[in-house]
Amino acid sequence: MTLNVNRQIDPDVVSVRSSSDPIEQQILAAGNLSDAQVEAIRGFQRRKGLTFGEAAITLGLVRRDSLFLALSKRYNYPVLSFGGDEARFSRELVVGFQPFSAGAEAFRSIRSALATGPLSQGKNAFAVIGAHAGVGATYFAANLALSFAQMAVPTLLVDANLRRPRLASLFGVNPKTEGLVDALTSADARAAPVAVDIVPGLSLLVAGATAPHPQELLSSKEFLNLSQNAQRNYGVVIYDTPAALENADAYVVASRVGSAILVGRRNRTRVNDVKTVVSTLESFQCEIAGTVFARY
Repeated sequence: MTLNVNRQIDPDVVSVRSSSDPIEQQILAAGNLSDAQVEAIRGFQRRKGLTFGEAAITLGLVRRDSLFLALSKRYNYPVLSFGGDEARFSRELVVGFQPFSAGAEAFRSIRSALATGPLSQGKNAFAVIGAHAGVGATYFAANLALSFAQMAVPTLLVDANLRRPRLASLFGVNPKTEGLVDALTSADARAAPVAVDIVPGLSLLVAGATAPHPQELLSSKEFLNLSQNAQRNYGVVIYDTPAALENADAYVVASRVGSAILVGRRNRTRVNDVKTVVSTLESFQCEIAGTVFARY
């Protein structure tokens, strides 16, 4: 199944001051814009294909930093600033650093598709899989997890790419911090060294120590117990995995998790490669929650 994130709204039937977008609601609730300015923002938004927030900021009618602060305080909405402690986070976390951008809106649309699809059916864990390295699987997993946290869903992001882990660097965590490998080789894998609320609502389990035999660890009963425990304790669990056509680790994780999201890159990922990954996942009795192709 391919996630369809296209959504059309007739602007003529939406009143000037009504909105279902929490970011737009916050801008309107501040009461600093006239009706004429709101109309100007929406007109610019439609012409340029922007979100309401990005259009308002581009036109200079709303300050980016003040809106970030208001959102964070009023709604406990995890947004990231460019200064202070949060400066350690990678700018690849567009959902946090650019919550009004078209890229962030795309992640929210995918989040909604998952919420009304697999999540509504009781499936809350997803392995994010790319056929090859460099297609954006880690980028996708991190931003999708952050988007669920922004919806106030307790979310756990797990770095199950034990060969080339990258989530620690994206979130500014010391790569030598204990993580998944340490949990799987300890006496009690259920007591995983999770970084709780690394941003509000989002917890992170990094890869941890170097794994001499990653596939054996991911195939272990300890990993199965850990994944089952995570699914019970969090609203959403997202696993980053290695490239599926380079080793079998991703298939092992997917078989434990039960559901996968395939990530490809336009003009780079071949259709036959995607078909190969899908066929192999199906042989592991893993459901495909969706397929996403990035433009960059």
